[in-house]
Amino acid sequence: MEPTTSAVAPGRPIARLSEPKRADSTLRRAQCTLCTFCAGCRMLADVHSIAPFVLCWLLVAWATVGHAQVRTQVVATGLTNPVAFVVDPADRATFFAVEQRGTIRTVRNNTVSTTFFLDLRGQLSSGGERGLLGLAFPPDAVVSRRFYVAFTNPAGHSVVSRFTRTLAGAVETSSRFDLVWPDGRAFIEQPFSNHNGGHLAFGPDGYLYVGMGDGGSGGDPLNHAQNPNSLLGKMLRIDVNVPDDDRRGYRVPEDNPFVDRQPLAALTEIWSFGLRNPWRYSFDDWTRGGTGALVMADVGQTAREEVNWEPRGAGGRNYGWRVREGRLSYDTRTPAAYQPLTEPIHDYPRADGTSITGGFVYRGAALDSSLNGRYFFADYVAGRVYTIGVALDEHQEARAVDLLELTQLLGGSTELGLISSFGVDADGELYLVSYTRGRILKIGPN
Repeated sequence: MEPTTSAVAPGRPIARLSEPKRADSTLRRAQCTLCTFCAGCRMLADVHSIAPFVLCWLLVAWATVGHAQVRTQVVATGLTNPVAFVVDPADRATFFAVEQRGTIRTVRNNTVSTTFFLDLRGQLSSGGERGLLGLAFPPDAVVSRRFYVAFTNPAGHSVVSRFTRTLAGAVETSSRFDLVWPDGRAFIEQPFSNHNGGHLAFGPDGYLYVGMGDGGSGGDPLNHAQNPNSLLGKMLRIDVNVPDDDRRGYRVPEDNPFVDRQPLAALTEIWSFGLRNPWRYSFDDWTRGGTGALVMADVGQTAREEVNWEPRGAGGRNYGWRVREGRLSYDTRTPAAYQPLTEPIHDYPRADGTSITGGFVYRGAALDSSLNGRYFFADYVAGRVYTIGVALDEHQEARAVDLLELTQLLGGSTELGLISSFGVDADGELYLVSYTRGRILKIGPN
């Protein structure tokens, strides 16, 4: 955080830019009101270089298919700067709202607890891009009773901690264990106060993925994202299924891409290179017919915000930062750590937003079926919410085929506030986390 698929299945987009749908009378009338969709035309024209008139016509066509018929329902209020919303694996009716200041509160039946599930306020630094930033439960959480949080310690460095719950579900505060990284320290050093990353997510392989920003300042001045000896500007992948007395709290999976020192020698925790600040990423839900792909939103510097798609298990990629920002060159004075560079499936100019918030590929059942398989994301600063459709090839590589803005349908930017994160429940339904409004909104059918 900084101040898609087909109607039925991936690979069959609702509308292709090269294959426009035939307009009915409603669409023909809408073709005359180009100004209504000027923002969408500007964004799409930037990517596809197609005449605004045609783009407006396509936007209206997509919006009438049915997948735009959505609204929001408030499910939690009174939160303080929430940054994550996570379902309790032990109770599908209970959620955890993560507050940046260092607290986690339970939400059940649209009621926010008055007590804290976890309170780290005296053990961290918060404000700006620091604080309690991530929460994740491992696949065996019901049995192991473990969970993991990411936060900024008082010295300004990044910590990933493991906690254990009691049989009754409360936190055993004495169980805290901070993971120990390759340099032997129980934190990852941050040279500046921004670009902390901080998101945590378990993949279909059962491993923990830790998203690290490039260390901050501007333009990655220390070139961390392309440095093989730095964990910053990377996606990390670790196996935390280890005994409580393991001195590091994790092992490196044997199939991590740099274990065999190819294509270069690098810290073996690294899964991929070239990220600036991955603010929220998720896996296309493999338990609900998804592909298991890792979809990452990466916040840009001065020109582009981007969405990266990684087929399941396809580690070792270099997403380009700081050599490239989105699809544009940024700083080529220092070469990339290795080639090739993987392009985003979607990027957009800063005229349309300046801080992307990653979401989820929708795999629920409550919304119109035409939304199934579309990737939802937002822009934090612009207060806008979008979905993109994704077409997949035989190798599960993706390309974006359309873009739909849902902001007004969901209540408008003022009502939504600044979206810091998305959540997903046990049924695959999606939620918006409103940082400035202090509430959680469920996306539902209209």
